[in-house]
Amino acid sequence: MITTVTLNPMLDKTVYVQNIRRGQVERASKVEMVVGGKGVNVSRQLKRLGVETLATGFAGGEIGTMLERLLRDEDIPHEFVRVAGMSREGVTYREKDGTITELFEPPHPVTMDEAQRLVELVDSKLSDSDWIVCSGSSPSPEADTVFEKIIQRAKGRSVNTVLDSYGTVCRNAARSVPTILKMNKNEFEQTFGKILSGPGDYHRMFDEILGQGISCCIVTDGSHVLYAATSSQRWKINPPKISPVNSTGSGDSMVGGMMYGFTQGWGTERALKLGVAAGSCNAQRWEVANCSLEDIASLESEVMIEPFTQQ
Repeated sequence: MITTVTLNPMLDKTVYVQNIRRGQVERASKVEMVVGGKGVNVSRQLKRLGVETLATGFAGGEIGTMLERLLRDEDIPHEFVRVAGMSREGVTYREKDGTITELFEPPHPVTMDEAQRLVELVDSKLSDSDWIVCSGSSPSPEADTVFEKIIQRAKGRSVNTVLDSYGTVCRNAARSVPTILKMNKNEFEQTFGKILSGPGDYHRMFDEILGQGISCCIVTDGSHVLYAATSSQRWKINPPKISPVNSTGSGDSMVGGMMYGFTQGWGTERALKLGVAAGSCNAQRWEVANCSLEDIASLESEVMIEPFTQQ
């Protein structure tokens, strides 16, 4: 089983309108709702690929109840820690001409006790988990050490971990040495204060990250070339050329694709290739993190992966 942890899930609502005129009343033609959050997206993609998964995280108030109901409707296994604060809501206004306007509510606070209860919940799942995926942002400072503690406990039980986060919660968790550190370029630069402007910067970054004991580091950059490295290999990867529709969740789909590969016993390079194909497949559609294995595999041959060597 692959257990995902989302500290800051939200109700992701898409409102379809003809157009938005500031200060005017608009009538929506359709509204769609789904549970958002990076770890939830990973679980959603894994379920579509037939991999056993459990989504965990925080849920609070009436919105939290709705999140759990929507996950039941999708048949995504989940177990959340209920908190006193209200789970956040995000609204995307999608106009007929394709213009998208997004508005996210601020996250709810959590208490130290609620944060510790999530750590204990995930700890109770370690014996059944092959991987723990810690994804996304932290809702408040009280939760900033949750990923760090979870990764520490997973390491103690020889359970592999993925860290895909940013900011303080990511810096804290990186100290616990996850198996895989996966970030996008902008978030890496902002989190660690290191600019990645050329091959030399990437090699120095990999030297530092892998030198800390992290087994694999991946830095994505949207539809542009991405770089990945282990202690023995480094890769430069060009994603397929696609016509993007919605890039939301593409990084999460990539993680889901890689996790699928590892459950099949694949090595890192092949798992990376399928993961990149999964991210590109996701970006081709509006629905998030819900690509079939057939659709992902159809793009795999278009992923160009080559050694990334130091000059």
